[in-house]
Amino acid sequence: MSLFALGFSDTITASTAKVGAAYSNVTKSPRQRAEALLEQMTWAEKVGQMGGIRRLFSADLAFNKTSYAEIRTLQNGMIGYGSYMNKAQDVLPLVNAIRADRLNIPYITMTDSVNGILLVGGSVFPGSLTMSSSWNPALYGEAIAAIREESLAMGTRWVLSPELDIGKEPRYGRVGEMYGEDAYLNGEFGTQYVKTMQERDANGFVKVAATIKHFVYGLPSGGVNTASMFGGINHIFNDLAPPFIKTIKEAKPLSLMVSYATVDRVPMAANKWMLQSLLRDSMGFEGIIMADAGAIENLYTQAQVASSTTDAALKALRAGIEMELSPAQPAMFPNLVDVVNDTGVAALIDAAVLQFLEIKFASGVFEQPLPTLDLNSTLRAPLHLQANKDISREAIVLLQNDGTLPLVKKSTGKVALLGPFAEVINAGSYAAQNSSQPAFGNTLHASLVNALGASNVQYVLGVDFTDTEEDSGIETALTAAKDAGLAILMLGSLSVNPEDPLFSKRTDGEDFSHADLGLPGLQQELLDAVLDAGVPTVLILSGGQAFVLNNSTLRANTILHSFLGGEFTGDALVEVLFGDVNPSGKLTISLPQANGAFPINYDYLRTDNEAGASFDGYAAWTFPELSRDPPMPFGFGLSYTTFNVSKPTVSFSSGANSSLAVSGSVSNTGNYTGKEVVQLYFSQQYSLIETPVKRLIRFSKLELRPGEVANFTFSVPVGELGYYVHTEWQVDSGNYTFYLGSSSRDADLETANVVLSV
Repeated sequence: MSLFALGFSDTITASTAKVGAAYSNVTKSPRQRAEALLEQMTWAEKVGQMGGIRRLFSADLAFNKTSYAEIRTLQNGMIGYGSYMNKAQDVLPLVNAIRADRLNIPYITMTDSVNGILLVGGSVFPGSLTMSSSWNPALYGEAIAAIREESLAMGTRWVLSPELDIGKEPRYGRVGEMYGEDAYLNGEFGTQYVKTMQERDANGFVKVAATIKHFVYGLPSGGVNTASMFGGINHIFNDLAPPFIKTIKEAKPLSLMVSYATVDRVPMAANKWMLQSLLRDSMGFEGIIMADAGAIENLYTQAQVASSTTDAALKALRAGIEMELSPAQPAMFPNLVDVVNDTGVAALIDAAVLQFLEIKFASGVFEQPLPTLDLNSTLRAPLHLQANKDISREAIVLLQNDGTLPLVKKSTGKVALLGPFAEVINAGSYAAQNSSQPAFGNTLHASLVNALGASNVQYVLGVDFTDTEEDSGIETALTAAKDAGLAILMLGSLSVNPEDPLFSKRTDGEDFSHADLGLPGLQQELLDAVLDAGVPTVLILSGGQAFVLNNSTLRANTILHSFLGGEFTGDALVEVLFGDVNPSGKLTISLPQANGAFPINYDYLRTDNEAGASFDGYAAWTFPELSRDPPMPFGFGLSYTTFNVSKPTVSFSSGANSSLAVSGSVSNTGNYTGKEVVQLYFSQQYSLIETPVKRLIRFSKLELRPGEVANFTFSVPVGELGYYVHTEWQVDSGNYTFYLGSSSRDADLETANVVLSV
């Protein structure tokens, strides 16, 4: 398609920096150059930098020149590609053609980045929750480096990731975008993401600016995406903010996105106390603060704490919001162009635009050449695909196995493959992929056929993703299972992007909440029918959520969770099924035993499990036959081999930088080479405020051959054994218990007690 046919001829420029302008002096710092440029900008140009065009192209490269010309007048700071389903090769030359006028201030290209680039043609990685289940931050760094390089090849210099929200509300549909329920683990993966994405190139430019989000969230009421949540200061600082604090301190992310949430009755897009007193002053965040899509408008239309669109824009600006993401019109910040005479507003806009321009200079968009149209050497490069394969293998979690797995390929014979998820790649709502006709990768069905041959795989859909009426396929599926003598069922909750042909059947992802954590539609009925028949059954769960594992489901011989898959998840599952890969994933979210049996997170407060006054016949945890500690909690995951983790020994070194050395050993006591995640938790006996029953503080993934023993030592500065009290970090003297083992479950942990004097 011709660029001129799209109407870009009037915006093409030969260079981006105006020759002779002070801001073009590359010897100056990004801040100095931004200050020089700001002095030359008009009021309207400044307002324009505070927004942009999120969706440049619709499907099939459709472009509305009239709409583009209208929007860019007062929204010209950034651009996004638009439709996920356009091809990278087709989009790049068109995006390359777009530049701004007069001062030649270039757009910066900004996209979401969960599974990879948001265009067809890049590597499709698993979702964030999936990759965190690998418990391998170093390998995750390789995956993010691949996504970064593919982003750079497309000219993307700013991404709207990582999501640091804590996944303790299992009903929330966006848990699959998170790293799990634990603050420490989230901080480790989030910091790895930002450091990797913001690595500097040979010229000192930040490769890709990262955005930590959503400050602050994770526990929306009822799991609803824009819902309110509780917000006591100690709760925020100890339960929700630690990943942000760690990432801000160690990785210095250039931007932060606030959540949709209303916290303590104040919407975050207008919450000056949270954004200024806490985020800026207490946590030390220095980057740009942006509002999520529609969040500023919601102040007027949803929360009704603003009386007009202009009032909403002013409230957000005065609270500390410096950039608006607005994929649809109307945007709110363009209203600020009419407030030119307010000197207070002018100062805030100058500060906001200065932040934005500094990121543009720091990332080199004024100097860097346009990305080459030859994408073949970068998109889906061999190293990227290898990283994708490796993390897909390590992310699969084996939850239950009675010895049915691993299967022996030569003697397996025919298998019955059942369920709707065997014919899709369920990658999540931010994956540029047609789930049922993927451009890259294999569904489980295709992978199994490649392994066993088409004649040995009898695939029967059985039931639909969501339909609750049509059950005629169950009998056909049951017949196939009985005939084969082995049933593999892939069931779950569908999470696909809005342009996917199966979008109407989506039950997971952004804008969804789970009133029922069971399997949607008639999937449970299909599973029960096969189990009732006594057919040996392998159950594979798919989706970015925790599923209820009720007593009926637990009859399955084997249960695996693959979460949100990437293009190699189907292949990795088959490798696991036949023992070519020994599963090593661990849960980063706990799995409930029943609907309503939550909160289920492992790091609960002691009072969450005690009824208070003791009365005969009453119990703290009132669900019949259930335990407050679920059988498949955070950190849990099985292997085809067995491991033994020793009792920890703890030594203390005093001084200015006092620390603890927690040592132990892990041995492979089984018959397969495998990887074990050694996990270290701690708790303290007495504290000024209530603290959790245990908290993760270190972990390490180790590979061992049969009979091999590995010794290890975790170094833990005493200063990390604290908690926040009204934003102040507190470390106490007293009794501490350290727990070492293979999951957060008490039965999987060995303990050591230490008395510290600090």
